[in-house]
Amino acid sequence: MTDLPINQLEGFQPISRRQVSGEVARQIQHLIATRRMKAGDRLPTERELAAALGVGRGAVREGVKLLAGLGIVEVRQGSGTYVRESQRIVLLDPSLVGSSEGLRLLKQATAVRRLIDCAAVELAATAARPEDLAEIGAYLERAESEPLRTKLAHAIDLTFEAMIGRAGGNPYLEAVQAEAHRYFRAAWEQQGFMPRPAADRSAQHWAILHALERRDPQEARARMEEHFDLQALDRDETA
Repeated sequence: MTDLPINQLEGFQPISRRQVSGEVARQIQHLIATRRMKAGDRLPTERELAAALGVGRGAVREGVKLLAGLGIVEVRQGSGTYVRESQRIVLLDPSLVGSSEGLRLLKQATAVRRLIDCAAVELAATAARPEDLAEIGAYLERAESEPLRTKLAHAIDLTFEAMIGRAGGNPYLEAVQAEAHRYFRAAWEQQGFMPRPAADRSAQHWAILHALERRDPQEARARMEEHFDLQALDRDETA
């Protein structure tokens, strides 16, 4: 076995404590949501949070800084840490909501996903490179041969739409799209909702891709709008 020369490891970056502090921030958000804390409510002390989370006070301090930077909490010197923006448990942990609320959350997440993905496909119609479209086509062909494609249909949707987002070449839109997809996935997995037959969805995907290949933004957006219009989620029996 040949050892890797140390000069080939220069691309590594030290692993910071932000991974721990990020988890601390997430759990504080969860605390705010589950206790239904409102703006002006004071959080437990740094010492109490550290003991409850099993981490050092430095990690708590960093996690609080992350939340303060997002405007979720406010640190008042000599007084404590206070909530600035309440958190919603349906966004942080959909497993804690009931079935009717879960379905409503899924519909809301779908509406946001629709807004972003329709904008993304319109952009991709003019910005995508030929190799981007070829890669999307190859993915659709592989997806059609997947034996579990009906069960995984929403996962196929999200991957297809994410590839379109990347093809648009706008990293900001891509990041917003990824966040919308994350919320949708959480709501969908909790609800256990099954989409329409895979053949229907596959036909829609190909129609969208063909519009992209024709470099027609209006047609691409119309086909994506139709894709969302025909989702089983919007049918009367799920209302």
